Order: sequence, then C-alpha cells, then structure tokens
Amino acid sequence: MKLFIQKLRKTQAIPWLFLFSGVIIFSPATLSARTTGVALEVTEQQTYQVSGTVKDQAGDPVIGASIMEKGTGNGTITGLDGEFRLTVAAGATLQVSYIGYLSIEVKTTPGKSIQVVMKEDTKILDEIVVVGYGTMKKSDLTGAVVSANLKDFENSPNTNIVQALQGTVPGLNIGQTTTAGSTPSISIRGTNTLSGNKDVLIVLDGAIYTSSLSSLNPNDIESIDILKDASATAVYGAQAANGVLLITSKKGKAGKAKVNFSSSYSISNPTRNLRPMNREEYLSFTKEFWYDKAYLGPDYTTPNPDFNIADYLPDRVMLDNTQSDGISPHDYGWWSQGTRTGSIFENRISVSGGNETMSYLLSFENVDQKGYILNDDFRRNSFRMNLDIKPYSWLKMGVQSFGSFVNQDGVEPTLFNLLIQSPLLEPYDEEGKLKPYPFETLDTNPFIGSDVDDRERHNYFFGNIYAEIKLPLKGLSYRANFGTNYRIDEHFQANKYGAGLTGEAYKRHRSYYDYTFDNILNYDNSFGEHTIAATLLYEVRERQDNFTDSKSQNFPRLSLGYNSLELGTDQYADSDAWDEAALYQMLRINYKFRDRYLLTGTLRRDGFSGFAENNKTAIFPSAAVAWILSEESFFTASWVDCLKLRGGWGGSVVT
Repeated sequence: MKLFIQKLRKTQAIPWLFLFSGVIIFSPATLSARTTGVALEVTEQQTYQVSGTVKDQAGDPVIGASIMEKGTGNGTITGLDGEFRLTVAAGATLQVSYIGYLSIEVKTTPGKSIQVVMKEDTKILDEIVVVGYGTMKKSDLTGAVVSANLKDFENSPNTNIVQALQGTVPGLNIGQTTTAGSTPSISIRGTNTLSGNKDVLIVLDGAIYTSSLSSLNPNDIESIDILKDASATAVYGAQAANGVLLITSKKGKAGKAKVNFSSSYSISNPTRNLRPMNREEYLSFTKEFWYDKAYLGPDYTTPNPDFNIADYLPDRVMLDNTQSDGISPHDYGWWSQGTRTGSIFENRISVSGGNETMSYLLSFENVDQKGYILNDDFRRNSFRMNLDIKPYSWLKMGVQSFGSFVNQDGVEPTLFNLLIQSPLLEPYDEEGKLKPYPFETLDTNPFIGSDVDDRERHNYFFGNIYAEIKLPLKGLSYRANFGTNYRIDEHFQANKYGAGLTGEAYKRHRSYYDYTFDNILNYDNSFGEHTIAATLLYEVRERQDNFTDSKSQNFPRLSLGYNSLELGTDQYADSDAWDEAALYQMLRINYKFRDRYLLTGTLRRDGFSGFAENNKTAIFPSAAVAWILSEESFFTASWVDCLKLRGGWGGSVVT
C-alpha cells in the first residue's frame, strides 16, 4: 500500500484515516484546517510489463545484455534482435549492462517502450587482468584472456560461484545444476579429450585449488579471469590443457572499518510442471485408451453400459473388491509428496578496512538451500580471513585463507519412480510401514532410497601465504607463495531396505592434502620505446589421498545404524591411498615496442611422478604476437577504440 500526501490551499474537512493490519478504517469525525490541510490516499502496489530493445552506437542489436530490476533479483536477457520483456513493480528502474559497455539505468513507465543505446567502455582496455603468476593490462594481452562479469549477479540467489558465470564469457560453457549446492560442469571451448581428464584447472588467489567450488562463498569473490588458448595456458603446463579459471578473492581497502551484512530468502519451482495424473485423470485416460471397448461403434461416442473399467486396469493391486466399482479408492499424490517448493536462505557478514601498512577482510556466510526434490538439502558455513601487510616499502606479506563446512545429509527419492507410480497405490500399508514394491513387481517404491539414515559432510580448508620483496635492481622483485588444500569427506548411511531388504550400512572416509610452493622472479621495465616484462618460476607440488570404506549387510536389526557395522553378517572393507609429486620451471617474456607491437614467449618444463618411467618430464613451449592497428598513424576510424590482431601457437615435447 502507498500513502500519497497532498497540500490543500483552502479550508476543508477531511476524514481521519488509519491503516491497521491491512484494514482501512475511516473515522466519522472531521478535522478543519484554516490554511493548509493534508489529504491521505491509499493505492495498491501494481506491476506491469515493460518491453524494449538494446542496441549499440552503430545501431546493431546487443544480444545477451543483462536487464535487471534495480534492487531485486528479477531480470532477463535480450534476444537475437536485442529485444526484451520483463514484468516489474510500479516505478521500477532497470539496470542494463553488457561486457565492454557502460551500464545504464532506465526509469520505466507503463505502456512505454524502452529504447537503450549502449556506449563502449573505453576504460576497460586499461583494466588489469590476472594472468598466470602475475597481472597485465588488458590492452597488452597477446593470448585469449577474458574477465567474467560478476557485477550483474551480485544479488542473484546463487550458492555456487560457477552459476554466476553462465552466459558471461564466450567459449565458456557452464552446465546445469541437478542438486542443491552442486557445481555445474565447466568446459572452455568444448571438450578436448574423450577419455582423459576434462577438468578445468582452478587457481585461487595464485594457488592451485583442488577442492569443490561449492565450498566457496560467492560474495568473497572479487574477479574471475579465464585463460583459453595455448599461449595463455602454457604457463601451467599439462594440467591446463582444458583451460584455466583464475579466481581472486576480495581484499580489505584502506579506510575505516566497513561492515556489510545481507540476508535473503528466495524460492524456486520448475518452469515445467511434471506432475503425473491423479486418480480421476488416470481412470479417464484408461477409459479413453480402451475406447473401442468403452464406447459403441460405429462412431464410438455412445458409452458401452457393459464396460467395467476395473477389468482393464493393468495391475491387480489397483483393484479393491470392497468398493462398488472394484477399484482402489486411493488418490495418492506421489509427485507432491516427493517434491516441495525449493528455497535458499542466505546470511552474509563481512568486516573490512585497513591503512597504508595493513588491510584486512573477515567474512562469514551461512547458506541453507532446499532443492525441489525432497531431502535435496545443502547447508554451508564458511569463514574467510584475508590479510595484507606492508611493513616496509620493499616488503609485502599476506595470507588468504578460508574454512568451509558443508552438510548434505539426506537422500532424495528416485525421481523416475515418482513419475511412474499409479495414484491408485500408496507407499505405506495400514500399519504405516513402507511397501518396498507397491506394484508387487521389480518397480521399487521411490521412497525406499530416501527412507534412510544418511550423514554426508565435507570440510574444506585452504590457505595461501605469500611474501613479496622488491630487489635493488629497478623493476625486479621476488615472490614466494605457499598454498595448501586440506579436505575431509565423510559419508555414513544405514538403509534397512538395502541388500535385498536384509539391511545395509556403511562408513566412508576420505582425507586429501596438497601443498604448492612457488618461487617467482618478476622483472618489468621500459627502455624508451621498448618494454620488457619477464617471469621466472620454480615450483614444487605434492598431493596425498587416503580412503577407507567399511560396509556390512544382512543385519538382524539395524537400530544402531552405521555405528555398529559389526552386527552385520556379511562384512566388507576397502581402503586406498596414493601420493604424487611434481616439479615445474617456467620462463615467460613479454616484449612491447611502440605500444603497438607485442610478443610473448613461454617455455615450461614439467616433471611429474605420474609420467612414464622413462619420460618423467615434458616441455611446453608457446608463442604469441599481437598488432594494435588502432595505434598506427594511418588508422583514422575514430569510432574504434582498440583494434588488435593477434595469433598464438602452443605445443608439447616429451623428454
């Protein structure tokens, strides 16, 4: 409801108006005013649909531009013709944005079409992007490096940072999420192998990150840069064959302490209703299926008085002799009982600040996501501490660290079986016990897999400690990084219907640890029209994994669940462990002449314990060139800010 206040220029009587619990009450009393009075009018909040087109300065449609209602998560994107439609609240403001263009805010008016012309963001060419083991100006890049636009997704209800990447970067393919909190599939420029490793390499704050991206708090992420071609990925060697995602977390900024808190609750439902038929619909369908029996010929429109639908039901368990029609009286909603309205409840708080010698960021996040399918639950508590210290002009140190604790207890009912069950059947008998096979065939009860005692926890720990020293030679610096990942995965389950209804329980425990130690020497200097930047890397890496699985079947009773596996008649145990080590060296040289001719050469040598006995090392060379035509004197197109031609090559040599 809205209250509108209007000044009156002459004396008049106005009724009193009160708003209480949504009820409007008018008092019979009146109030006189000599010079100025106040009139209150209540109108109902409205929504309406707005439409329009988004084009660039050349008049071409901008495809995939983000259209967001300001202050909400309501939004859409433009189609092939740059057109869009969106239902918004009265008086809403639209935020229009697209990578490489300046964002625009447009006020909406009912019934008025919106025409948006987007201007290119010339400052984007001077943006600093993260590349392997360093940063560069976007205008100086010779390889395929793209920055993802995360700004438009800050208020979106995404529990996984990868969901914010959908549709933001050409060539970056993000799949669909099928369970709460899960990480969708990621591929860069398609699939590069049929049977080998297809994973994209993740680098978090300069250290290789090997845990699930579902552990990250999206609100902690400052930027994501994607390395796509051979020239850009060569600095990471063989492990970067499928592309690289460089994720940088937020840091504190100089100034007074700043506290940010946000809390949100969102709901979700499928865009398509998959509900199967209810009792009435199912019986009507059965009758229409047997139309040649249910109706009399030749036109089959006259009902057959001798037709008994009970005789044509496909299974005897759908019959009930106690009923007058001989059909089971049940009308059970399998789909409604196995699904629910999905929701995400998020609470986030961060504290940041600092001064010239120190900056800090502390954050905490609590997420509770409930998927559309029953028991599809995801809960996460995460803590982060980023600290940067500069005690001397020549020394800088810091740490980026976080801990994330994920709870995914519970198992969802089988989705397919929810769709095929008949509404004439029920999952439980008269005593409330679950029927494993309602059809009395091999088709199982969809709740047989969800009516279990299930505990699934994942604890993630990450830390990266660095120190950077400016050496006496101008442009020369040394940086040491020590990054580590530690993960504990536990999955315990007891299922009284498992192992052919004899009962089954198991405990699975996995621990994983790795560390990376980088020694990086950087040089960056200019000599007249020449600029040279070089990076020399010496890196050591080690990984360890331990796994144990204990399982028992055929229990006389399962009251103690997975905590008494010794009660099972059949007992099994499985364990595994492995470790591997790697040693890397890399040299990269960037050369720029007259701010228009660019050359990048990279040579990396990988030594890996997992390589063949006689081929423990491999060399990965790459080269790339670029020519910025827009910097040439003969280039006179004022409407072009930057025009660059580039090409690159990369390969591998086994030694």
